[in-house]
Amino acid sequence: MARVIIDDRWLRTAEDGTVPSSAAKRSLANTKDPIKARVPEKWRTSIYGTGKRWRVRWYVTGSDGKNIQKNRHFEKLSDAESFKAAMEDDIRAGRYRDPNAGHRLFRVVAEEWLRSKVDIKDVTLGRYMRDMRVYVYPQWGDVLLSGITVKDVQSWANDLAAGNYKAELPLDKHGVMRKPKPLSPSSIKNIVRVVMYSVLDYAVKHDYLAENVIDKVITPKRVKQDDMVFLTIPEVEQLATQAGRYGRHPKVIKGIETWPDDTTNTHALLVRFLAYTGVRIGEAMALTVRDLDLAHCRARIRRTWTDDKNGNATLGLPKNGTPRTIAMPVFLRDALRQYVAGLPESDYVFRGEHGGPLYVRTWRNRVFNRAVRNAGMEDNGIPPPHSLRHTYASIAIANGADVKTLQKQLGHATAAMTLDVYAALWPERLGEDADAVECARGKALTPAGPAGGTVPLAQAA
Repeated sequence: MARVIIDDRWLRTAEDGTVPSSAAKRSLANTKDPIKARVPEKWRTSIYGTGKRWRVRWYVTGSDGKNIQKNRHFEKLSDAESFKAAMEDDIRAGRYRDPNAGHRLFRVVAEEWLRSKVDIKDVTLGRYMRDMRVYVYPQWGDVLLSGITVKDVQSWANDLAAGNYKAELPLDKHGVMRKPKPLSPSSIKNIVRVVMYSVLDYAVKHDYLAENVIDKVITPKRVKQDDMVFLTIPEVEQLATQAGRYGRHPKVIKGIETWPDDTTNTHALLVRFLAYTGVRIGEAMALTVRDLDLAHCRARIRRTWTDDKNGNATLGLPKNGTPRTIAMPVFLRDALRQYVAGLPESDYVFRGEHGGPLYVRTWRNRVFNRAVRNAGMEDNGIPPPHSLRHTYASIAIANGADVKTLQKQLGHATAAMTLDVYAALWPERLGEDADAVECARGKALTPAGPAGGTVPLAQAA
């Protein structure tokens, strides 16, 4: 980078080679109106007396390797000199940032960042694009990078928690955009501290910004335990019963409604499968008959339904990219055996009316949410189908499951992840550990007796 230069935009060297005299400079400095200053015409530039007098210029190297001139204008020489000194200091220290780089719209830089994400899954990219389109662009899309402040981002994060924010939300059945609702701490974290943070971090790395203001923004903390919903086994069964009634009608005999057995009903069986195996809903809906090993009460989880970057359902690998084998209880195996009897191995286990796959979003809205309401379980809002996965974990832990086995069943990448999510569910056993140490110490310090028995230490002494 070339040195920083200060130019006088009003005065020049005359054609005869003479430079502006000291008297002419003093007259210009001491006169409010430059036109009235005693400055001979030969030293006046074509823009004499117009605009800011002092220009600071420097050069940067563009992406094509060519030097690009940058400049800033100042009314006072002292301000120009201060800027020059600071610029030269930043250059020497490696802190230089183009002062004009921040004059880029957030939307433009965000699109650059999205195009750079070539190493992530389509479903993750799709989620980023959705959050950007729905929540981030309405607030920040047409704002200059240099105009994004800690105060404004903090205010926006607070508004997301309160439900008072701009958003490009879906239309309701009447064609009217839905009203914003308060977002959960987890959603706010994803929008502010993942999506928007990543764009500003990209801007810092490319010298568009000097710092990421979101480092100083506070978002609501997620209380993991409180965010989870755990159902009891009777609640699971009630939910399965209600799900099994979707699309069916009871027989009415003498004014009494009698519903068909739901043991092998698609929707009831799916609810039970999720709650009693702990698999993710996308994994369950991707199961085919060939994935079932009913003789050994096992199922192979090798695919899952996800969304691509355009929001369309697509089949991919399980979340951590590794297929796994899960166990299922005998009663569930028996129901599945009856349910899939005679079906080709390529058929989906949980299928729609015409034999095709179920889709997560459609099933959740049409079946699961309706079943929750009909079961009278929406006092604190409708829990997501993922709550059935948490329910499985709570049942397994309460009945003695160890962390390693649970990790393999749930498909977590590490046992540490399982502990991080469900640590609070394991019973407090510090007292048992202390008792075990006490017993071990006692045995170790009790010497052997003459007949191969033991003698208390007090007697041995």
